[in-house]
Amino acid sequence: MNYFIENLYQSFLKHKTRECFQIEDKTFSYEEVLNITDQIRHQLHHVNSQNIGIYLTDDVYMYAAILAIWFEGKTYVPIHPDFPLTKNLNVIQQADIDTILSSAETGENFKTNIIDTKKTFETKPVPPKESALTNNAYILFTSGSTGNPKGVPIQFSNLYYFSESFHHTFGRLTCEDNVLQMFELTFDLSVMSYLIPFLNGAKVVGLHKNETKFLQILDLLEANEISVALMVPSILNLIIPYLDPAVKNESLRLNLFCGEALLVKQIEGWKDFIPNAAVYNVYGPTENTIFCSSYKVEHPVKAKKGIISIGKSMESTHMNFSDANATEGELLLSGKFLTQAYWKNEEKTKETFIQKDGQVFYKTGDWCLKDEDGDYFYINRIDFQAKINGFRLELAEIEYFANQKLQNAISVAVIHKDKADNDHLVLFINDVNSSEESVITHLKENLPDYCIPSKIITVEKFPTNTSGKIDRNELKKLLS
Repeated sequence: MNYFIENLYQSFLKHKTRECFQIEDKTFSYEEVLNITDQIRHQLHHVNSQNIGIYLTDDVYMYAAILAIWFEGKTYVPIHPDFPLTKNLNVIQQADIDTILSSAETGENFKTNIIDTKKTFETKPVPPKESALTNNAYILFTSGSTGNPKGVPIQFSNLYYFSESFHHTFGRLTCEDNVLQMFELTFDLSVMSYLIPFLNGAKVVGLHKNETKFLQILDLLEANEISVALMVPSILNLIIPYLDPAVKNESLRLNLFCGEALLVKQIEGWKDFIPNAAVYNVYGPTENTIFCSSYKVEHPVKAKKGIISIGKSMESTHMNFSDANATEGELLLSGKFLTQAYWKNEEKTKETFIQKDGQVFYKTGDWCLKDEDGDYFYINRIDFQAKINGFRLELAEIEYFANQKLQNAISVAVIHKDKADNDHLVLFINDVNSSEESVITHLKENLPDYCIPSKIITVEKFPTNTSGKIDRNELKKLLS
């Protein structure tokens, strides 16, 4: 039996009259969302393929499409309307997608069958199909160093153990909880933001496209309409300058941060606004199902170089180093949250997943420390992968596409913090005669917006270190 799907379905039956989803001034009950799910399932009955695309529309039909796919025992793959067509077609091809669900015109020729999720039929409710816990629930495609996105498949079993561990760590939500959902489906933090409330009869509060995201979040918090929120730390850099010292949020009781390093200075400017909230820093890559560690942010705050601790492993997942006695090194992850391989990418799987003592471990590429209490601290990335606004990107991928437009030159991408502690992507090119416009145009044709540099700087030559390698730290000094 698929205990995960059964738990989810029973929650929808149990909480039929409760509010399930809200966006702008529209609210839908659990029964209404389940009815839309049944309509979509009616159209999915005749689809034989396992992986189904979801065109992101950020409406109730998008979330009902997830449920419809899962209740049919299938796997969803997000298709982002703002991503370049070439990237979406790459994902569609890699994932063998021949059907995409959408409530709106896609505006692109994806060369697939498009199912209109707004269509209605005379149908009778049916329980979910029998499916295996080992079936994939979703596949998310992240940056790849060769310009080819790599797929991360997450099984229903991974989600089952994540949800059980979430409840063990943070407690169960109630029907009275309103949970902020600020993420695109291409970002796995979205899964927690809709899944945990759905399992508990709570309400998901989504954001619309008609107003800046951080202003919507601030309005919801100032109106005391959110009780649980998972956020990326960088959103605080945008919200905090707008806070009124006389206004306090009274509703937020649980505030989680993930996706980037959480800084002590960010929390210092935030906690006064949310006096009733328990604040946690959580950590985890897409490969290990959303997040896998937690640290409760209390006084005195544990931090290294201003970065707050990521704490200890959650239940059913484990953090350690290759040397069990080490207190510093590349963080390895194992346990029941962990995907077993990248999608159809044996080379990358062998490079990133290792076998040790009969267990599979994921090499995170994150350099971490562990203190005497067993709490872990994220220090930095070992490779050139980085994050902008919580989105993981690989600097090598940006350089790969930029270099395609350079003849006798190469590029180096770096992340630079400005005076307000915001991250910016900057591209250096060792050719003063290169066309910046053509490079930017080419990048926009092949990469999502968060991978586009905010600035291109041309230099005659790159500084090198004693090993003859390009010295990225010296390049960053040019930005100071």
